[in-house]
Amino acid sequence: MVNSYNLTVLYKAKGTMGKEIPEKKRLLFIAYLFPPSGGGGVQRSVKFAKYLPIFHWIPHVLTVKEPFDYYLDSSLEKDVTGEAVIHRTFAIEPMKWVRKFLKRKTDKAFHSNRVEQAVKKKSVKPSFLVWLKTMLLVPDNEILWLPFAVWQGWRVIRKEKIDLIFSTASPFTDHLIGFILSRLTGLPWTADFRDFWVDRANFPASRWRRFIDRKLERLVLKHASHVITATSLIARRFKEIHSQQHYTVITNGYDDEDFEPCNRIRPVNNYFRITYTGIFNREQNPSNFFLAYRQFLEQREEEGKRIKLRLVGQLDNPGDFENYHFLKQLGIDPYVEIVSYLPHDQVVREMCEATVLMLLIGEYPHNEAVMTGKIFEYLRSGRPILAVVPPDGVAAEVILQTNSGIVVPNNCVSEIVRGISVLYDLFLQGALDTKFKRNRITGYERKHLTKQLAEIFNQTLAKHSNG
Repeated sequence: MVNSYNLTVLYKAKGTMGKEIPEKKRLLFIAYLFPPSGGGGVQRSVKFAKYLPIFHWIPHVLTVKEPFDYYLDSSLEKDVTGEAVIHRTFAIEPMKWVRKFLKRKTDKAFHSNRVEQAVKKKSVKPSFLVWLKTMLLVPDNEILWLPFAVWQGWRVIRKEKIDLIFSTASPFTDHLIGFILSRLTGLPWTADFRDFWVDRANFPASRWRRFIDRKLERLVLKHASHVITATSLIARRFKEIHSQQHYTVITNGYDDEDFEPCNRIRPVNNYFRITYTGIFNREQNPSNFFLAYRQFLEQREEEGKRIKLRLVGQLDNPGDFENYHFLKQLGIDPYVEIVSYLPHDQVVREMCEATVLMLLIGEYPHNEAVMTGKIFEYLRSGRPILAVVPPDGVAAEVILQTNSGIVVPNNCVSEIVRGISVLYDLFLQGALDTKFKRNRITGYERKHLTKQLAEIFNQTLAKHSNG
């Protein structure tokens, strides 16, 4: 939590009750991932932009003109139709064509019923291009956006009389843009980390890249006026890298307004549906859960028709087929429903219709520090959570503190089987909805979290003004 700070400001007008209204300050908000891009990484940015004007900060969002990600979700644009101002720039994106190729190849395999032939390779990614982009595009695929973003950002700063710069990552190019603009203009700059940089699970296996990226990471940690992280363990790791920085934790959260249409939705009660929403890939690997699910089905063979696993989102990265191949190999596909990417409002509905929601964090270094954004939407949905996560990690801590579900280790198949069985027995007893209370989750509401962010901006600006 951030201590409130009373900032002395100029006042623009008086309200109807005679109270002075603080003048709104202007923020350059650097976020490559922004609607119409979809996915979990966009939620943090779009919700901050939505609620910052309530706390007297007008965000001028600097983003890309024609974003290309695997998934687009134009429905998210409704969240920034208020006072937020969007500035879109051109970008050179050589990986756009590779991504399009992979997505087309994947879709073609599934839609033409040739997926069995495709999965024999387990991946159709051109290895040479993967190696080339790893060597040339540092720190990420979006680095060629940097010159266009710096030029446009500098113009926005001058024209709009920006008070403070804010960058959020990944991609980490956002922070390099924030660093350059801060040095050019002398403005204070706050850097927000949703994820680890060098210590993330999918960091390239290259000593050269690790050396360069660690240098860039230290540069950002050293020169930012303030650093925000999404979890306490990310902050702790950054403290080891650069101890002189000021770190504040602002978690991800849920937007209560997103769940208003779902307040009347109830799960179908004639069968047991385990729903997972989000991404599976090589790092976020579901193999242990799939093994456990098969064992659970074998134990409840007579009741199999009442049990379904519903996977909403991404089973493999485009171009990969490893997880799909393993699912088919186990023979559990008759008990699995695979739903491709959905707009966020439909994903929320899927959460509310589930019997149980499954949360997964894979096996990789520093996984105890990972707390995926959807955990908080899971909490708000009101459905019990099966958390297949590191028991000593921050995600497990949230689930247990809020009494929102049960935690089982992600590296132990028998424990996962036990967890599914416990929840299924509660379902049969009609006790599933009364068992878990979801205590003290309101602190994770997006509006509350944005207030914390605005307080950090106020503190940072005051400190900068005072020298």
